[in-house]
Amino acid sequence: MAEKQITRKEFLKGMGTTLAGAAILGTGLLTGCAQETASSAEGIPAHPFKYKKLDPTKAAEYGYNAYFEKGG
Repeated sequence: MAEKQITRKEFLKGMGTTLAGAAILGTGLLTGCAQETASSAEGIPAHPFKYKKLDPTKAAEYGYNAYFEKGG
């Protein structure tokens, strides 16, 4: 009996599905680890954060300066 040949399209489709699943699983694992670390660290506020109104001018200046200081 002849072996079934996998097409390039089937291979890429399978790899895409595998990578998407790995990305979702990895994100879930990292999120869980990050939440445990953040809640146990001192000086880090707990989620949900309190709302604080921002001054648009100061926020724009901060963003502009951070862009050029960090190398864009």
